[in-house]
Amino acid sequence: MTFHPTALSRRLFTAAVLCSAALAAGAQDKYPSKSITVVVPQAAGGANDAIARVLAQKLTEQLGQSVIVDNRPGAGGTLATAATARARNDGYTLMLTADSAHVIGPALYKNPGFDPVKDFTPVAPVATAGYVLVAHPSFPANTVAEMVALAKASPGKYSIASAGNGTLNHLIGEMLQKAAGIQLQHIPYKGSAAAATDVVGGQVP
Repeated sequence: MTFHPTALSRRLFTAAVLCSAALAAGAQDKYPSKSITVVVPQAAGGANDAIARVLAQKLTEQLGQSVIVDNRPGAGGTLATAATARARNDGYTLMLTADSAHVIGPALYKNPGFDPVKDFTPVAPVATAGYVLVAHPSFPANTVAEMVALAKASPGKYSIASAGNGTLNHLIGEMLQKAAGIQLQHIPYKGSAAAATDVVGGQVP
C-alpha cells in the first residue's frame, strides 16, 4: 500500500550540509589540516545517515583527511542541531540534516537551543527524496481507501510508526489523519530505520 504525498509534502526531505558558521579557512595555512566531523541528527541506518556516509567517503578521498559521521538522534533532530550550533566555527564540524529539522524544531519548541538562520551557514543541497505510506503484508488493507475505512471503523485501533516525535514523517502521519478524518496510534522511534524494521517485522502494521 502506498500513499503519494501532496505537492506540499513532496518537498519533505531536502538534505543540506550546514556548518556552525562561516568557514574560517582563510585563517589557516591549509584546510583541512585535521579530521572533519559530519553530525547527523538521525539514527544510523536511515536515509540521511546513508547519504552522509557516501558523502563522507567521497570527501575523505578528495580532501585527504578523515571525514567522520557522528549520529546524534533525539528530540526530532534538535539536540544534535543545538550541539552543532555550539561547535567552534572553524569548518571542522558540519551537519547533514533534513531541512525539516531546521524548520520544525523552532516551530515546536520555545527554545530549541539554536537559531536556524543566525547559527548556520548553508553549504550545499545534497539530496531530495519522497515519502510513501507502507504496510505489513498481514495488514487487512491494500489501498489507502481501504486503510481509511478500517481506521474509521475502529478509531485508535491501528498504529503508525514514525522516526520520532516532531519529525517530518510524524507530521505527515498527522496530516494524513486530519485529511482522512481518522485516528491512528502514533508510535515514535529514534529513527526511520528502526521504524521500518518494526513494520517489516509486523510489530507495527
